[in-house]
Amino acid sequence: MLHAGLDPDPDVYQMPHSISAVPATLVRGGTSKCWIFRESDLPQDTGEVERLLIRMFGSPDVRQIDGVGGASSTTSKAIVVDDRGMNVGAVKYRFAQVAIDRPAVEWDSNCGNCATGLGLYALHAGLVEPGEGTTRIPITNTITGLNLTCEVPTPGGLVPAYGDRRLDGQYYPGVPVDIIFEQGSWSTFGVEFPTGNPVDEITVGGATYRVTLIDAGAPAALFDAADFGVSGQEGAGQLQGLVELAPELRAAAAKLMSIPNDLTSIPKVGIVGSPPPGEEGVSARMISMGALHPAIGLTSAVAVAVAAGREGTVVNRYTVKSAETAAGTPMTIHMLKGATGFSLDASMPTQITFQRSARVISEGTVLVPGD
Repeated sequence: MLHAGLDPDPDVYQMPHSISAVPATLVRGGTSKCWIFRESDLPQDTGEVERLLIRMFGSPDVRQIDGVGGASSTTSKAIVVDDRGMNVGAVKYRFAQVAIDRPAVEWDSNCGNCATGLGLYALHAGLVEPGEGTTRIPITNTITGLNLTCEVPTPGGLVPAYGDRRLDGQYYPGVPVDIIFEQGSWSTFGVEFPTGNPVDEITVGGATYRVTLIDAGAPAALFDAADFGVSGQEGAGQLQGLVELAPELRAAAAKLMSIPNDLTSIPKVGIVGSPPPGEEGVSARMISMGALHPAIGLTSAVAVAVAAGREGTVVNRYTVKSAETAAGTPMTIHMLKGATGFSLDASMPTQITFQRSARVISEGTVLVPGD
């Protein structure tokens, strides 16, 4: 209802035709927040779903003030769970990256952090029955084909509401969730090295950059930090030039990888370099939707981890391992804020496991105007 005395210009302000009440659950998975919806609560037409999500999140206002988005790439995410004709013990879903500065939704990527949250949500919402001790939850992205397994502790067959696992890049702890990626489905477009090369060269603005183009977890372009005159250990203030160049790098990489070049979510773009002095692993700085990612997207971490185990890649050249490092030993990606660990099943990995955490934050209804 408008306050008394206000007489808005009818050409500027129009009352919405309707308000849609959409059941939703907000989940923190890893270092991202994700709104989770059930397929049965949304329109059947994908275009209508996209319009609903855009208005719900508050885009294209970059502040997303009139919506549930958090005005960052890590908080403008959604999952749509297929709750119709589900197989017992398996969860199928679509992941949506909702653009912030334009009215658009991209479905062609994966988000391992949101998938982490989905694993906990599946138990919390009763989509999967908890087992004794630990429950394994297979989940599948029906658009990209990525198959994952989440492992959640369920002592005594009870679903945990809170936990004590804390991650770098995440201030508060949450329920432990181990998420497992396997080689058989981690390539969105079917080929791990789309060009067939461990290293390619991309020329943008008269400069040439060495890059590993890899499709693992999500398509990614992992550039050699040295070609930008940096080490890969820099803070955000020293990498603004890279952020500004990222759209051109992404478009050029997409062309070489033979994937759509008009998306902002893939290929993931970042630089890699040596770990900090005295440390093992590798350093990485990733860009997400026009800004440096404060940590690293889990699918980007998969790309870095797989490339670390493939001879000749930019990442492999920079990865530092001790003589005692063996298969299954945790390795580290040093990020803008903190570090994240992963375990490889072999020196040439076919399975990668990340230790993450999740928490169900809120469940209720989002009211979406029909304007």
